[in-house]
Amino acid sequence: MNENKVIKLWRWTVLLLVLCNIGLMLTIWLKPVAGNNHPRPETPRDYIVRMLKFSEEQTRQYDVFVREHQHAMRQLRHEAMEYREQLFDNMKNDGKAGANADSLIQLIAGNQKQIETVTYKHFVQVRALCTDAQKTEFDNIIGDVMKKMSGGPHGGPPPPDDGPPPPDGPPHP
Repeated sequence: MNENKVIKLWRWTVLLLVLCNIGLMLTIWLKPVAGNNHPRPETPRDYIVRMLKFSEEQTRQYDVFVREHQHAMRQLRHEAMEYREQLFDNMKNDGKAGANADSLIQLIAGNQKQIETVTYKHFVQVRALCTDAQKTEFDNIIGDVMKKMSGGPHGGPPPPDDGPPPPDGPPHP
């Protein structure tokens, strides 16, 4: 091949590679961000409203219950974290940790009891909000709701809340 044809071939090759790079970069930049095109996972709140077919008034009242429950749970989780921090800080006291550890473990257990009580009372309120037909459905789905609250059927850490407040509801306190 003569030198002219080699130069021409190189120019076409470089041009083709530049166009391929531009195409690849545009594809990456213009591609929707992963997760933005998927609906958000259904929260326990959304699941209950959908499955029980709550009326607008029931949904409004239920949202009040959800906000109250979330507020109480945030406070209890904060207390639990403080007790756990104290418990594990207590290990630094070498031989003197035993008595304090027992007291702190009792506080953590009491806190967990409060969490269970608050959650139980919340669902008693929700069930009382239901019509007789909805109560039957509520009784059928409460196990699924509890699984959703604990991170789904496969377990996992619990979500921070039952979900965001409804779009037309007031913001969290």
